[in-house]
Amino acid sequence: MRTVWIASLVVAFTACKKEREPPSSASLLAPASGSPPAAAAPPPVSSTTPPALLPMGVTWEDPPGWERVGKSNPMRKATYRIPRAAGDGEDAELAVFYFGPGQGGSIEANVDRWVKQFSDVPDGGVRRADRSAHGLRQHTVEIDKGTFSSGMPGGPTRPKPGFALLGGIVEAPTGVYFFKMTGPSATVKAARPAFYQLLDSVKPS
Repeated sequence: MRTVWIASLVVAFTACKKEREPPSSASLLAPASGSPPAAAAPPPVSSTTPPALLPMGVTWEDPPGWERVGKSNPMRKATYRIPRAAGDGEDAELAVFYFGPGQGGSIEANVDRWVKQFSDVPDGGVRRADRSAHGLRQHTVEIDKGTFSSGMPGGPTRPKPGFALLGGIVEAPTGVYFFKMTGPSATVKAARPAFYQLLDSVKPS
């Protein structure tokens, strides 16, 4: 009887000292009752992400009177129609491009390509400048008047005499953003103050 009594004490003592098992990984991940599930992490941004799915790393303010229109291709993040000035035969257009981190080519290569889309530009007719806004470096290029070769790169072009260019290239932590306005000379000239106001408003999002 003494042996049985001692054995019972040992069993009872062991049961009291046994630690509680940790919760399962499923219970650790499950939200509390009534709580919303945790939001899914955003997909990583890389040079292989399609341009249409890339997030915008900057924001800006739309100038009054400029109309946002549908994107004509996935590489455009925005397209604006700028109403024509009196005497001009068509509206101007501002296209905003973003190709992703490390994509889109160098500043010089893009400026050179934009300038080469114009002919009949007088000597000294291309103006360039560097500026900054909200801590972001910007590079601008202007052509007051020339013949613009309109069309998609690598496709057929249509010469448009009396056209002008306002271009801005913004360096941001998420990549380079390209703002390119082309249109009849008087319309682009009239839109110049609003174009620079837009560039002044560009800031990291």
